Amino acid sequence: MTVAVPKKNLADWHSPETRPEVIHELIHGVDRYNPTNLPYMEEYLLSQIKEGQYDLFANLAILKLYQFNPQHSNPDIIIHILIKSLSSTVHGPDFNLSLGLLREPTAILHDIESDDESLSILVPYLTNLHDLIRTCQFTKFWTEFNGDSEAANILKSRFLPSHAHPIDDLRLQFSLSIASCFSSITLTQLSRWLNLNGSEVNEWIEKVGWTFEGEKAIIPKNGDNDVKAGVVKENVQLNQLTKLVAAAAY
Repeated sequence: MTVAVPKKNLADWHSPETRPEVIHELIHGVDRYNPTNLPYMEEYLLSQIKEGQYDLFANLAILKLYQFNPQHSNPDIIIHILIKSLSSTVHGPDFNLSLGLLREPTAILHDIESDDESLSILVPYLTNLHDLIRTCQFTKFWTEFNGDSEAANILKSRFLPSHAHPIDDLRLQFSLSIASCFSSITLTQLSRWLNLNGSEVNEWIEKVGWTFEGEKAIIPKNGDNDVKAGVVKENVQLNQLTKLVAAAAY
């Protein structure tokens, strides 16, 4: 069971336990900018995709190598990195960090002399999906995601099948965002935000460790959805007060 409560520890984000030691040394060692390491880094990304894992800093290292060695750029790898960053956080900087290391898709395709337009089609589409996620427009996100546009069809037919469980990854991130704001939510609203029908919503609630109460899902207290007013007491000494009054006289 995956418990959908906001994470407080960012260690896994910076240095995931699933990262092999050899990759760790490549990222943090003197060979970080050696283009001959690209095959190993790309292979590691493909293993992340297959196993449903995620290593942002390793993926950023790939994009940095592409930036310095544009002739080695792989559009498919770039798209897979953007997909991983898109489905791994709602409010985190992952997608923008990845996007910030990329040049215009047309420039990338020109450097590698490719006539495959998928990168040019998908980058604006994924950027739009990211904006919808970042602003918590989840219902509109699913409308765009499930649409029949060329970009949506390319994404779902060509790239997503390689990923272990991309839809559930997205739903989990949406659930984490919901858990940081709500202590309870109606099943109807939850079904729209997670793109699930009635029975699927019930299964998902149990999967993420939430409970039922009538037609509502009850989200455990996690420090974000149960904010309590605090009382701050200050002990001001008399000599401090006289100094303040004296200063105010000038």
